[in-house]
Order: sequence, then structure tokens, then C-alpha cells
Amino acid sequence: MAVKNYAQYLNNIPVMPDVASKVLNMADSKDSSFQSLEDLIKVDPGLTSRILRIANSAMYARQKEVTQLRTAITLLGLKTIKNLVILATGASLFAASKQTPFYHFFWRHSIITAFLARDLAIKTGKRGLADEAFVAGLLHNIGQVALYFSDRENYEKMLIEAGTTGQRISELEEGLYGVNHKTVGHSVLSAWNFPTVYADTAHEHGNNNITSEHKQVIILVSTADFLASNLSLLKDNPKDLNLLQPFLPFLGLSIAALAVIQGEYMGQLNQDKLFLECQDLFNLN
Repeated sequence: MAVKNYAQYLNNIPVMPDVASKVLNMADSKDSSFQSLEDLIKVDPGLTSRILRIANSAMYARQKEVTQLRTAITLLGLKTIKNLVILATGASLFAASKQTPFYHFFWRHSIITAFLARDLAIKTGKRGLADEAFVAGLLHNIGQVALYFSDRENYEKMLIEAGTTGQRISELEEGLYGVNHKTVGHSVLSAWNFPTVYADTAHEHGNNNITSEHKQVIILVSTADFLASNLSLLKDNPKDLNLLQPFLPFLGLSIAALAVIQGEYMGQLNQDKLFLECQDLFNLN
């Protein structure tokens, strides 16, 4: 019943996906001039101010305050700016809904997944995938936004049920709407012209048999998503880490190693200055 309404809501999302899409599609090369990047971002004053805010955060503290977008881009570099563009646009996604339980659940889980995916890429010797994994982790559940805004009360009840029973959110969504957030998320990111790695991750995260050419990023995000769920929604009833067995050959990690990561991660993350800035940016403190 509510599925037909999600596209109409997404047409009015208070972000600029076109800007984000163009930034994400810029090549990671010297041919991508800082001027071109600045020209893309500066058309959105809200996005510009958020990037300057993060550039002046404790993580990037300098003797002088960064007041110019060009300076921030030069200081941080293209890959970091891509991440910040998604963080900043994401922070404006629920301008009128920042106090809702869904907002807190969605962004906390998405941010933890993003940082976990980034750190797993580094830990497993795939540093070259770290930035893509971060953005893919941040966006992997974007389809939940559409389903939530089509049926807020029932969607929040469904999240409570998922946290209590441990049943997969995608299965509960299928029962309620005849579609799940993974299918919707793929459609959303494809419509926004985001790179296929992000649409494919939204569609196939959590699958054991991944068909996308971006399988490496999807496995990193799937593992991060699993651990993040245990650290947030399911912290009182965590899923068995043995369910991650299909991903172990790729990760080169044992179940015991994943258990250590899960047990220690939030303590480490709470020392990460960018994570702390994200918590503030999304009002998750």
C-alpha cells in the first residue's frame, strides 16, 4: 500500500543528490581539479557550511580557521571530500525529523557501518577500497528512508519487533510492504545516478551469493552491517558471528578475530575524532 508513495517522497528529499552524485563520480586523479570540485559544491550553501564545519573540527584542527571552501578541499583532498559530501547531505536528510526514533536508529547504524567497513578494508589489506566502503556503508540502508516516510508509525513498530526477535528487517518489510529496503535502495541510488558500487551494495548487502562486480566492497559492508547491528539494534540479543562464515575466506579473518573486533570496536570508535564530529553533526549524542 505504501510502496507507491516512496518515490514521491524521495523527489522532495531536502538534499542535493545531483551534487553528491557528481562529486562521487569525479575521478580520483590529478585531472579532477580542485576548481571543478569547488564549483560543484559551492552551489549549495548548506553543504558548503557543513564541509567547512568538519574541516575545522578537532580532526582537522589548524592554527587558523578554515573559512574558504577551496582551502578545505586543498587541505582534505578529493577522497575525504567525497565522504564529507555524503555525510553533510545525509545530515540534512531529516531536517524536520531529528528527534524521531527512526532518525536516531538509521543514522547511528549507518555511521557505525561506514566506519566499520572503512576499518575492515584497512585491517584486511584492502586500503584501496576503504573510501568506497565508507560511502557504501553510509548508504547501504537508504531504502529504509522511503519505507519509513511512507508509513512512519508502523515502520518504527517493525524496528522494535526486529530488535526484540532478531528477525531480519528486510523480511519484516516484505511482510508489511511486499518489498524490502534493499530493492528500494537500489532504485533510489540508481535514480540519483550514484556510482553502481553504491546501488549494488544497497541491493546485495547481507547476501551470501553476491553477483555484482563490486563483490569486495559488498562483503566489507555486509560484515560491517552485521557487526553494527550487534552493536546497536541487537546489542541485547546479538546474532551469532558464525553466520559470517561465507565471508571469512575473503576477509582473511577468523570468527575469533571478528569477536575481538566486535567487543572492542565502540571503545575505539569513541576515540575517533571524525566519528565524534559525525555524532554531533547528526545530533546523536
